[in-house]
Amino acid sequence: MPTDFASGLTAAYEDVALEPPTGQLGFGENHAFWIHDEATGVHINGHLMTCEDVGAYDQRITKLSIMFPNGRVLLLRETGGVSDRQTAAGANLKYRCIEPFQRWTCSFKGVMQDVTVARYYMSSAAVDYHRVPVSFEIDTEMGAPAWIQGAFTEGGLGPVAAFIGGERYEQLFRAAGRLTVGRETISLSGFGNRTHRLGRRDLTATATAPRMLGHIWTAALFPSGSGFGLQAYPTAAGGILWSEGYVVRDGSLVGAEVLRAPWLRSYWTRGEQIAISLRTKDGEIFEVSGETLGTVIGARLSGAIPGEQLSLFQGYARFAMRGETAINMIERSLRHCAIETGVGRPP
Repeated sequence: MPTDFASGLTAAYEDVALEPPTGQLGFGENHAFWIHDEATGVHINGHLMTCEDVGAYDQRITKLSIMFPNGRVLLLRETGGVSDRQTAAGANLKYRCIEPFQRWTCSFKGVMQDVTVARYYMSSAAVDYHRVPVSFEIDTEMGAPAWIQGAFTEGGLGPVAAFIGGERYEQLFRAAGRLTVGRETISLSGFGNRTHRLGRRDLTATATAPRMLGHIWTAALFPSGSGFGLQAYPTAAGGILWSEGYVVRDGSLVGAEVLRAPWLRSYWTRGEQIAISLRTKDGEIFEVSGETLGTVIGARLSGAIPGEQLSLFQGYARFAMRGETAINMIERSLRHCAIETGVGRPP
């Protein structure tokens, strides 16, 4: 196994930002962990983002969702907490660096809303969502080197630099811990993916970049230590504006061309068959199949007309590659008109 899980980055990149760099207006930071349990199919997706719009860099915006294979969904949105250099902290969610690029812990204790549509759809004019106490303590151990986005592409991030939002890397990991929901406690053991972003993000059109029209992002680690990851962005005509992928081979990241990706084709959230094809720089083909297990709409980006709006679908799937299976993350977005008509959607 390689010793440089940092992919050449210094340990300082794992520090939590407590204030923006001098002269960098709009500079923000995001830490996210996508955690999945193999036995139960439970999925945890948590984001901690700086409040750069008000300059409260020691506090974070928390976006946390927990999904169950039976369709149950818990959500939380809140702001608060006090971070330090090793800990990104929301009011109740905390990510702590134990060893840079090797180990992080994830902890939460708070109250979440059960927003399961099947239980509460049209129950009243003002829906009284059921609230439930939730806590978890999860240890993560990195299973592959960090993927620095743009590292495998000539010209780096190029036209999508503003979408990515500065410097960004992600890292596949193994996870183990406990989740308590109400009076039920579940032992967790599985895989996940984490991200760290530092910089200014702009999803609208600029003088040097087009407006973001959608994307596909997914990654998975398998029991043997093999894995993959990719991101891709479309053009208005349904071409590929930018894409980059990788596979984990013999413990190292190998850059790969994205030959096929599962672009959004409907608003269906579970049971969708997906297919991925990656070709490494030395010509080896990796085929990945999968099925979505659950999804929530994490955000909606406005457009000039309803059809130009983008919905951000954040979810998880069971993937299969070369005889192995594992659950991990999948995030996608696309203009509503492209989802519904196919015009402007990559094949």
